[in-house]
Amino acid sequence: MRTPPSGTARTLAALTLLLAAVFGLMSLSYPISMLLGQWSLVSQMTAALVSPDFVMGDPKTLQQVIHNYTRGFLGISAHTTLGGLALSACTLQFLPGLRRRYPRLHRGVGMVAVASTVGAMIGAMAYLWITPAADAVSGQAFAAALWLQAATTLLALGLAVSSIRRREIRAHMGWMALMMASLLTAPMLRLEDVMVGWMLPLNLTQANAGLAVTLMPQAVWVMAWWMQGVGSTDMPLLPPQPSLPATALRALVWLGMATVLHEGLLAPWGLDALAHWRGADVRLPAVSGLWALSTAALLPALLKELPDVLQGHPMRARTLLLMSAAACGALLIAGQIKGQSLNHIGHRFYWVAFGLSTLVWSMAGMVWRDKNRAQTNWRILGLMNGLTPTVWLPFALTLGLTGWSAATITTGVVTLSWGMFAWHGFVTAFGMPMPGVPATTPQTGESLA
Repeated sequence: MRTPPSGTARTLAALTLLLAAVFGLMSLSYPISMLLGQWSLVSQMTAALVSPDFVMGDPKTLQQVIHNYTRGFLGISAHTTLGGLALSACTLQFLPGLRRRYPRLHRGVGMVAVASTVGAMIGAMAYLWITPAADAVSGQAFAAALWLQAATTLLALGLAVSSIRRREIRAHMGWMALMMASLLTAPMLRLEDVMVGWMLPLNLTQANAGLAVTLMPQAVWVMAWWMQGVGSTDMPLLPPQPSLPATALRALVWLGMATVLHEGLLAPWGLDALAHWRGADVRLPAVSGLWALSTAALLPALLKELPDVLQGHPMRARTLLLMSAAACGALLIAGQIKGQSLNHIGHRFYWVAFGLSTLVWSMAGMVWRDKNRAQTNWRILGLMNGLTPTVWLPFALTLGLTGWSAATITTGVVTLSWGMFAWHGFVTAFGMPMPGVPATTPQTGESLA
């Protein structure tokens, strides 16, 4: 007998889906607004809730936006129209009662969602291809995040379709939830723009630059909550399993330890191996030593914890204390970052959000010590969240090929890496089989370290 979701879960899920559906319908009119030379409905609503000055920004920025959208009109029109249709269709797919009572309608709407999502992502990539990253009004790192998001949306969608063709319904639900996380970043960005406009002295361009760093992890965690609070009441979830091979994780951890010690401990005190490439304004402040030392000790601990947590055991107290220390170190770094450039804003948003989220993971781990399935999944998400710095160097080397400035590459690195491990945390927590990774979790006490 299925256990229905709690009243709170149903209410929050309904509000989230309603927000997504309304935003999707509003997005359908975007090309018409551009042709008429009018603000979009979303922009009009943002201006009404905050102020016209918040939306308009400075005149040069507005002119650049108009130029970008005129040049890439077909791409951005396809993206907004089909993206709005995809978002509206996908909201219906996350109503469990619809799937159970009207399976044919569920499949029909699913086909619409698949086709419109593919078209929307092709439109997005066409627009990004035509529009140089240097012309992105919210920064080049924002453009890099859009590229990666489009690619991961198509990847999740492809794996969802592949799963349902093999009749792997639970894996299909997980991949569709991860794809929905990507689509949710659009309405979440607009909602959080309003919140930032109320609380901080930033304009829309600056708010977007900061929020771009945090959006993907937030959206992934929202859909993780849906999987646990609503999806699990509709059908049993898959058992957790690693999303990356053990050898790859070990290599990343050692690379991450070297990276954080260099960036947080050596470089701020003049021992910077990259001094020929970047200036002092790109280096972390001197107070970053706390974050660097605690993170360097935390990374191998996370590998040792992962096999036990996959089996339902709580994290050790030492690991949770290291997470708390790393979180406090991140918040100290955020307090030392000055400047109002888009990159400075992105860095501040990252260190504040990453520090606060890590602190929440550690405090929750100390409070909830049972073997409840829900706690297991959230612990896995927290563990994978802590692995974020391990891919900084590979991402930096890749973005270095673009010829961007050191400050922009640094912003892009923290943006892409956090989204990547939120994504992999979801895959691990909900047992979705990744290509090239064994489909079962070894039920042993052996460490991956």
